[in-house]
Amino acid sequence: MSTGDDERVLEFNLNIGKKKPDTIHRHESYCPFCDVDNLKGILAKDGPIIWLKNAFPVLKNTYPTLIIETENDDGEFSTYEPVYAERLLRFALDKWRQLEESGRFKSVLFYRNYGSMSGGTIRHPHMQIVGLEEHDYREDVHLRHLQGTPVLVTKTLEINLSDRPLLGFYEINLILRDHADFSVFSRRLQGIALYMTRQFSKYTNSYNLFFYDFPEEAGLFVKVVPRFLTNPLYVGYKIPQITDTVSRQRLIDAVRRFLTEEKE
Repeated sequence: MSTGDDERVLEFNLNIGKKKPDTIHRHESYCPFCDVDNLKGILAKDGPIIWLKNAFPVLKNTYPTLIIETENDDGEFSTYEPVYAERLLRFALDKWRQLEESGRFKSVLFYRNYGSMSGGTIRHPHMQIVGLEEHDYREDVHLRHLQGTPVLVTKTLEINLSDRPLLGFYEINLILRDHADFSVFSRRLQGIALYMTRQFSKYTNSYNLFFYDFPEEAGLFVKVVPRFLTNPLYVGYKIPQITDTVSRQRLIDAVRRFLTEEKE
């Protein structure tokens, strides 16, 4: 079935998908990421951090890879020691750039799932880097989706609440303008992830991290999206939503207070 440029899709191989282990929803006891001795397709390592090919390539015309963050199921990015979180991010960003600069792909996805509503199937902390052979995500995601009402802003780092979310209601964006302040960026990203897991809502502690690269504008762009059941207007009509001004300001104030009260 052919589609137009405005109907880009990725084909998911359900037969492969059925074989994927699931330690989140099915509570399977065996975790393949804990079984380091039997891991295959390892591309690079930095101590317990491992970059490897995804053993279950469910998406057609892609090059799926994973970054295993820790040696065991325990831990979460938001609660790692800041030095370790920065080390992990630097490693992952290097591998993302490596695939981007290889010239093999139209674009390369870099994202992280956390929680039962995030779309992940393995509890063990990990990130995903996926090369897309026929799809450029920047045809659907634009700079305007990473702009919004300021939460915290410095000369090198902007944190905002999206005015034009991809999904809605609340999406927090981080824009790093100067990599000299990468340590601050890493700590702030941890802080926002921690807010999502502990303070944001009693109905979910799930979130996604999405990383973006826009050739027309220098900087590292990241979107933090709390996850709920997807709103029906988006499912049926692709219409994202934002909340009322008072509710938006309440969240902005809460996030700003949470970040500034954290121990640096």
